[in-house]
Amino acid sequence: MSGAAFVPVIIIPIALVTQFVFASRYDWRCGNCGQTFSLSPVAAALLPHRFGGGKLARCPHCGTRSWASPVPKR
Repeated sequence: MSGAAFVPVIIIPIALVTQFVFASRYDWRCGNCGQTFSLSPVAAALLPHRFGGGKLARCPHCGTRSWASPVPKR
């Protein structure tokens, strides 16, 4: 087995752990209504995201699916 076969085995768990840590430190602000809400670590890891930390999430307040930006938890 080549060394390249082990790359996904290493990178995928590191990416998931990073998402879990990120999700535990941040809430999300809806791009539509501006309300702040929390995401579960699993949802934060699986939702589409863009560079800079934005997640394409459905807001529980207004029900709109929009790009939510991270907001540090207090």
